Amino acid sequence: MAAHRTKSAPVRQHFPFAPRRARCYSPRRFMAAWQQIWPTYRRLLGYVQPYRVRLAGGILVGILYAAANGALLYVVRRVWAGVFEGATGPLAFWQVAGLAALVPLAMAARGACDFLSAYLMNWVGSRVVMDLRIELFAHLQRLSLDFFGDSRTGELISRVTNDVQLVQQAITNVIEDILKQPFTLLFVAGTLLWTDWKLTLAAVLLFPICLVPITIYGRRTRRASQAGQQHQASLLAVLQEALVGLRVIKAFNAEQREVEDFRALSRRVFRERMRIVTARALTGPLIELVAGVGAAAVFLYAYHTRAAASDLVTIALGLFMMYEPVKKLSRVHLQLQESLTGAERVFAVLDRQPTVVETAGARDLPRFQRAIRFEDVSFRYAAEPVLDGIQLEIPAGSLTAIVGASGAGKSTLFSLLIRFYDPTTGTITFDGVDIRHVTLRSLRDQLGLVTQDTFLFNDTVAANIAYAKPTATRDEIIAAATRAHAHEFITQLPQGYDTPIGDLGQKLSGGQRQRLAIARAILKNPPILLLDEA
Repeated sequence: MAAHRTKSAPVRQHFPFAPRRARCYSPRRFMAAWQQIWPTYRRLLGYVQPYRVRLAGGILVGILYAAANGALLYVVRRVWAGVFEGATGPLAFWQVAGLAALVPLAMAARGACDFLSAYLMNWVGSRVVMDLRIELFAHLQRLSLDFFGDSRTGELISRVTNDVQLVQQAITNVIEDILKQPFTLLFVAGTLLWTDWKLTLAAVLLFPICLVPITIYGRRTRRASQAGQQHQASLLAVLQEALVGLRVIKAFNAEQREVEDFRALSRRVFRERMRIVTARALTGPLIELVAGVGAAAVFLYAYHTRAAASDLVTIALGLFMMYEPVKKLSRVHLQLQESLTGAERVFAVLDRQPTVVETAGARDLPRFQRAIRFEDVSFRYAAEPVLDGIQLEIPAGSLTAIVGASGAGKSTLFSLLIRFYDPTTGTITFDGVDIRHVTLRSLRDQLGLVTQDTFLFNDTVAANIAYAKPTATRDEIIAAATRAHAHEFITQLPQGYDTPIGDLGQKLSGGQRQRLAIARAILKNPPILLLDEA
């Protein structure tokens, strides 16, 4: 298994975000990056549309949270001024006490709004993830088999799980921060400007510097996220293959080889993850540095102008309250780059179209009565010819055996008959009707297939047989098992027909699994039964 795996490009071992060369990062370059990711994000927002009421509620409560921050700042200033700069006496005391009572009320309102906003945003994000995951799974069910022949199962699992989960970050965190944090900054900054606009400007003048690391690390985060998701998908693919092929691995003493492959991929995932973590972690210290310089500027200016203590305390508290919104906004671009990597990988699958489709005006196929005909049928898989000019007629009620060497195309005939693929040239007809002109459901309803590689679900014996007919009674299931010569060994199982058979039917022998597959096809009772080396 390990020999055919593709190794990813080597990852830099040194500090992951060391600059390669000096570059100029301008607002124009920043906007260009947003324009590049906007089409994907706009498509993602379409999934939010059904939940716009809850989203609007979350935004509204977020605005109230921002207003509560401004109100809290105002109340603290009034209390401070009343305590240290106001008049004394009973009347002044009750004025200060009344203002002080507003502090816990403002904080309670702030906390309630924060909770409701987070809850509503997470509800919308989780619901979008659920919808997208279901849509992706349903789309995979509709895709033709040639797509799966070119894809690794573990990588597809990664798209349904890891990539879709990344999308929630783009919905929950990004939307909440973009719409909520600016209002917080607006209300807090408004209160500070009203308090002392000169002190406020001295404090916030350096905040635009925070845009520099966002632009520098945004694109690198996107590249690291793309590589990380690909490595994560490869990791799941290796894990899935190793678990399914465990008997082969042990038979060839290849356990250590598989462990080394898994270790190498795990290290790549770790390195790419650390590149993203580094980008995120660097923004916090930079903002703290900017905030520290701003605070120093405030103290120097306050000393020079002999500013009131209440003004100084208000601006210091306001800077503290602005720190978290600025920090979150500085990380929005990085989070968005990482999230949209997952969205792009999901949309890449959703944009794939099945190659086997029903034609316009396809009708239901009448129940088979006369004959199946292959008329000059040829088939190529990729560039390799598999069948060439097949002429074959199979009358109804007959037993026909297709004999040939391994790889001669016997299974391919069945795949064409059931329309897993379409012929490259030629036609296949049921009672003179081209199967490309009938609905897939009506065609496959008339075919019972027992594949060469028996597949069973991790369920009970009865459930596996009844998969062909979910409404089947226990008597019908037993009758099908009896005709498939499976009833005898089933009754000897610990729980009979209710015995769980394990993943892929591993608790049964190969012959027993094949008997269950035959019973499943018999229960369907189709007019045509296809036994692929069964």
